[in-house]
Amino acid sequence: MSRSALPSRRRLGGARRWAGAALALAALATVAPVEPARAGPTVPGLVPGERLAPARYAPAPDSAPPPLPQAKDGCVGESPAVAVAAPWPVRRTAPQAVWSLTRGEGVLVAVVDTGVSAAASGLSGAVRRGADVVRQGPGDQDCVGRGTALAGIVAARPVTGSGFVGVAPAAEVLPVRIVDGQGRLGPGALAKGIRTATEAGADVILVGVGTDEPDAALRAAVTAALKRDIVLVASVSDAKPSGAGQRAAPWYPASDDNVLAVGGVGSDGAPTEASPAEAGVDLLAPSAGAVSVAPRGNGHYSVGGPAVAAAYVAGAAALVRAYHPGLSQAEVRHRLELTAEHPLGGQSQPGVGYGTLDLYEAVAALEIGEERFPAGGPAMITLPEPPPADPAKAVAAAVAAGMVATAAAAYVSAQIVRRGRRRRWRP
Repeated sequence: MSRSALPSRRRLGGARRWAGAALALAALATVAPVEPARAGPTVPGLVPGERLAPARYAPAPDSAPPPLPQAKDGCVGESPAVAVAAPWPVRRTAPQAVWSLTRGEGVLVAVVDTGVSAAASGLSGAVRRGADVVRQGPGDQDCVGRGTALAGIVAARPVTGSGFVGVAPAAEVLPVRIVDGQGRLGPGALAKGIRTATEAGADVILVGVGTDEPDAALRAAVTAALKRDIVLVASVSDAKPSGAGQRAAPWYPASDDNVLAVGGVGSDGAPTEASPAEAGVDLLAPSAGAVSVAPRGNGHYSVGGPAVAAAYVAGAAALVRAYHPGLSQAEVRHRLELTAEHPLGGQSQPGVGYGTLDLYEAVAALEIGEERFPAGGPAMITLPEPPPADPAKAVAAAVAAGMVATAAAAYVSAQIVRRGRRRRWRP
C-alpha cells in the first residue's frame, strides 16, 4: 500500500482520545541473556532447570513499577510494585470505550518472542500451551519476561486493585518461544516461530523482533501467514545508526509492505525512534513509559520500545477482527491505517506513516472513505487574465454615463424649483 498520501474519511465517534499525563521514564524491555540453568524449586511457568530470581520484597501498591530486569541471575521473578493507577498508554488508547462492542472474543493472538508465562495473574486462563521452537516443548513459560509483558498489553484481564489492563481482555494468547536459554535468537528461529503460529490457527501474529538480513525461509513464512489470512504486526528496529551519516538498516518482517510496521510514540506525541523511510512505518502507538504484567505474581514492570507499541496495535487488530469478522487481513490492516490520527498537514511522513493508532475509531467507525489527498497537497488554481478593454467601448460608456448624470441633475433641479415656487420661494 502506498504511503505517499493519507486518506480522508467520515466517521462516527466522539472527540479524539485525550493525551496522557507527563511522560514516565522509559525502560527498554530487551531480550536479556540468561545464565546457565541451576537447580531450584519447581515453580509454575518456570522453564524446567532454570532458577527463579526471588522478589526482594512483597508488591507495594503505592510504588511505581520498576523496569523489567535483565535475567542475569536466574529468571525474572515477581515485581515489587503494583500499578494501581492506569498507565498513560491505557488512558491514551482507552480500550474500555469499545468493550461494550467487543473484548476480542474468539480471536487468537500469537506472541512470537520469549514465551508467555501462564503464571502471570493478569493472564490467568488466557494463555494456551503454545510451542517452543528451540527446545521442542510448550511455550507457556517465560524466563526473560518480555514475551509475557507483550502478551499482557494485548490481552491481560482486569485485576482488582490494578489500573493496568490489556487491550483485548477476552482474546486468547498463543505463546511461541523462539529464543534459547540465554535469550538469544538463533538462525531460522523467527521463521519457525511464524510458521508454528500459522499452523496453529492464529488470527493475529505479533512479532517483537526482526532481522536486517532476511533469508528465503523467513520471507516464505511471512507469505504463508498472509495467505492464511493472518494479520501480521511487527515492530520496527530501535537500533541506533552505527556511524555518522549512516542510518539503521530496516528490520524484516516489519519492512514487508503487507505487514503492519509499528513504531513507538511518547506521551508528548513525538516518535520514540528515528526510523528511516525504508523501515516502512505504518502506525505509531504508545511505547515509552508503558507498564505490563510480571511473569509471575500480581506485580507489574515498566517496559518500553517499539515492541510494546506493536503489542498495542496487535491488541487493536484483535478487537477489529472480533467486531468485523468478515474483514480480510488486508482490510483489517487498511482499517487501522485509515482511522489513525494522521500527522499534521495530512501527509505521510517517514517514521510516522499513517499516524498514531486510534483504537476507538478503528473498531467503531461505520464508514471509512477511500479518497486520498494528492501527494503534493492541494493544487493552486490559476484564474485566467481578463481580456483587454476596447477603447471605443470605453469612450461610449463614458459619454453615456455623462448624459445620464446630466439628465439626473436637470431633473433634480427642476423638482427643487417647482417645490420652491409652491412655497413662494424666490431666489
